[in-house]
Amino acid sequence: MLALRATPNVFSYGAAISATASAAEWKLAMELIQELSHSRIQPSVICCNALLTAYANSTLWERALHLFLHMEKELRADDVSLGAAIAACSDFSTWPWALSLLFSQLRGRRGVSAVLRDDRPNAVAINAALRSCEISTAWASAMGVHAEFGEFSLRAEEHITRARHMMAICGRAGRWEWALFFFDRAMKYGASETSYNTAITACERSGAWQQALSLFDQMCSNRLASTRSYGSIINAFQSSAQWRLAVQLLHQMWIDRTEWNTVTCNAALSSCEKAGERKMALFLLQSMTRQSVQADEITYNAAISACERTDRWDLALHLLAEMQSNSLPPSDTSLTAAISACKTPGEWERALRLMAGFLRRDRLMVQVPLPHSLFHSSRIASSYTAQSVCVCAHPCMT
Repeated sequence: MLALRATPNVFSYGAAISATASAAEWKLAMELIQELSHSRIQPSVICCNALLTAYANSTLWERALHLFLHMEKELRADDVSLGAAIAACSDFSTWPWALSLLFSQLRGRRGVSAVLRDDRPNAVAINAALRSCEISTAWASAMGVHAEFGEFSLRAEEHITRARHMMAICGRAGRWEWALFFFDRAMKYGASETSYNTAITACERSGAWQQALSLFDQMCSNRLASTRSYGSIINAFQSSAQWRLAVQLLHQMWIDRTEWNTVTCNAALSSCEKAGERKMALFLLQSMTRQSVQADEITYNAAISACERTDRWDLALHLLAEMQSNSLPPSDTSLTAAISACKTPGEWERALRLMAGFLRRDRLMVQVPLPHSLFHSSRIASSYTAQSVCVCAHPCMT
């Protein structure tokens, strides 16, 4: 526009600032606001809301609050303004500010006239406050917000969104009974895959895998189950080490021609690892290859840990080499599990050579704690052992 000598107005600036806000480019958004002010054009509420959103996306809560208070004095703050300011406080340490801002504004202490319309509280602001409670696992505070504003008339989609937030909060707090209570509320406005998945995840986080399975059965009856749904329920079995059920569901996906993905397979494989089912874990790893599902670091970590649990150092080292051949650098977890698998008598020396090799090449082992059994083996070994340990340069073993 400038090159064509077309004068930008408040609307073109608003569109540009909104674009930068979507990308969390708050510095560029702030520069555009300043440029707008220097042009003697009063920034509109839309422009300021875009800058507020940019601050919120960058978790700059102090700047967001300062701008919001300025808007109260100079402009007419609206629903979007309050929601963005509260969203900026959605952090572990700043969530009390979000609740304080919500209650003060919706009760009229700040004199913002646009936050109440037709006796309905600002649904955007309330949901933003609930998200801050979800992040900080402030279950009691979220219940307080719901008790204060939950009975006002809302549109159907607002009721569903509110119920999903409450389900997620209850799940993080281990309150699966309350999560199911809010799930029933959401179901009054129609069954959906997202509501089911949120409720299943809430039960999974609370360790209530039986309730999660019951919800999944309802999903299948309503023909709402998808790959994501299978992943949610298999995660529930991963937490409770119900590896047989996890493998059966993975097999059911294959029968129903539901596409496998890495997340779902990792959940089933991890449940086998936690149960010490090495053979099934390795079988699932091979099945992923046959189904053209990409194995990642989590996949190999679980498989190597399964070998470590059953003292199969040879398989653990084979998987470690396979991991490298697939261009996946070993992590602290995979290296620790592989070394721990060599704790059987006569194999500790192999573990030390493995550690030394990675230390020389990638400097990864500096942060990897070694198993106690390996410490014990090295202490009772011969003087040759002590020299081998010194080659690894591990300060705990010199």
